Amino acid sequence: MKKVTMALTCPSCAGPLSIREGDTHTVCPSCSSSLLLPNAVCRYVLHSRITRVDVLRSVRRELKNVNPNALDKTRVSQPTLYYVPFWHCTAQVNGYILGVEPVYLEREIATFDTDVRNPSARIVSSTRKIKTRTGSNAVEREIQLSGSLNISAADLEPLGIPTLSADSQLSIQGLDIQRNALPDGLEILEDESSRNGVFVDPVVTVADAHAQTARYFRRLGFGIGFGLEERWEFSVISGYRDALIYYPLWVTEFRTDSGSYQVVLDGRSGNVLRGRFPSSGKDRKIITVATALLWAGILPYTFDILISGRLDYNTPSGNQSSCLPIVLLILGALAYGTWQLLKILSRLMGRGNDHVIY
Repeated sequence: MKKVTMALTCPSCAGPLSIREGDTHTVCPSCSSSLLLPNAVCRYVLHSRITRVDVLRSVRRELKNVNPNALDKTRVSQPTLYYVPFWHCTAQVNGYILGVEPVYLEREIATFDTDVRNPSARIVSSTRKIKTRTGSNAVEREIQLSGSLNISAADLEPLGIPTLSADSQLSIQGLDIQRNALPDGLEILEDESSRNGVFVDPVVTVADAHAQTARYFRRLGFGIGFGLEERWEFSVISGYRDALIYYPLWVTEFRTDSGSYQVVLDGRSGNVLRGRFPSSGKDRKIITVATALLWAGILPYTFDILISGRLDYNTPSGNQSSCLPIVLLILGALAYGTWQLLKILSRLMGRGNDHVIY
């Protein structure tokens, strides 16, 4: 992944420095001075609760549930632990929303039904409400919101996992880190080399994270003015506090006779988040058997009609007609349905009938 850097100069020799987003210290390549960055964003890490052995067990357990026959022929490679970065941004939004709020008058009106036994009498069956607009009022609403937002600082699509952003409607299912909450167990990250695993460099800058956070909180704040007409909005986002969180994900690959597969597991719970597994092919068998039964039920009846000559019948008007077009239409529809089922089987064979976890 591409590293995001900031151009700074060394205070000792004025040499250029290359600092990654989230770094708290660096060494000058020109004079070898060790530099501490006091205004750097604090970095935290969530340690993995599972080991490589647990990852292998989880993969084999999932494969046993999906396709037990392929278990003996499976060769699982050594898992790799990745720490993927997330920006945790806390802020608050303050402002006002001015607008016009319509005023309605609600009335309940009774509805009547006629009595079948006594048509001249009416009985009340139910009531319904009617809203009539009677005017409008000028309204001023204050916005006071605070909270936090987690934003993916790296592209997780190569791992098959969607990224979190201000436009995400839901959190990533299966991860302990949610859109607005952090799990317990955060530890300060001082030195990446002291931990086993690959630390993924953030590609989203803190400025971009602030922009997404501001857009998210403004969307929440403007929801306070729901129902107002001719709105005028003013808001200020302030009080930013940022942290870079590294979350553990295990990635492993395995091979079977049908090909190679990749699986991503949550380093906190050990659950399989994304991946493909070779299926046992039950869906292909079900489609094949259903098609065969369909033809077996239709063909004998059709041949019996054609051979016995019972194609002609008398209409209610006394004329004689033939049901051959109807029989041909049924056979044509059956042939088209079979052709579609064969296309589905071809697609299933093309992708190896994989069992996908997503």
